[in-house]
Amino acid sequence: MNYEKAKRVIRESEYLVCLLGRNVSTDTGCLLYREENAYVIEAKYGYSQEEMFSTAFYLNRPRQFFEFYREEILKKRGEPNACHHTLARMQKDGRLKTIITREIFNLAKRGGCTNVLALHGNIYDNFCPHCQTWYGMDYMLNSDPFPVCQKCGKIVKPQVCLNGEMLDNLKVTEAAHEVSKADVLMVLGCTLRSSLASTCLKYFSGKTIILINEEEDYSDTKADYVCHGRAKDVLPQIYP
Repeated sequence: MNYEKAKRVIRESEYLVCLLGRNVSTDTGCLLYREENAYVIEAKYGYSQEEMFSTAFYLNRPRQFFEFYREEILKKRGEPNACHHTLARMQKDGRLKTIITREIFNLAKRGGCTNVLALHGNIYDNFCPHCQTWYGMDYMLNSDPFPVCQKCGKIVKPQVCLNGEMLDNLKVTEAAHEVSKADVLMVLGCTLRSSLASTCLKYFSGKTIILINEEEDYSDTKADYVCHGRAKDVLPQIYP
């Protein structure tokens, strides 16, 4: 990638939108997205993380679901890195309008970003499915064997999209609207054929796509500027 050209594109953009992929999260301490962690999880619990992080497990095996959820998600939620802090500066400067992501750890907002559209929800919002009472992440973390609503006694549900659930239509519509307004789309930490990109790219009719991702992929040719590297290392150089 020619950093100077990328800098100019960002500087001259009128409506810059960022797709923040899961590879950025693997550099923060979140273990959920690391492929090598899947084997450890299955050996530890006797089920795959795909099985446990599901609606079926939440409904039918709440004790096991919340043991996994507390130990492998809430306690390993990571910390924002240089990529998130740079995105926050870009928003503060008025360069970056919206961040769209599938990650559930709220890393962008914890790193100082404001306008973040989390398609899969986040671990900091939890509601009783019966009376809609809200509970924070700390309540979920400290409830053993599982969090029970203090008002009605039902099991509290994390507001994250579990396997087997549909994405919130309103969030997808909002994401599509934001991408459709973008003249520049910055894709960080995922390929252009990832679930996040596939969901959003079809709505993009702007001028330029900037891609920063560690791995090479045949879909890279769809981008105008490509850099194979970690977003936490590259983005601060593009936007110092």
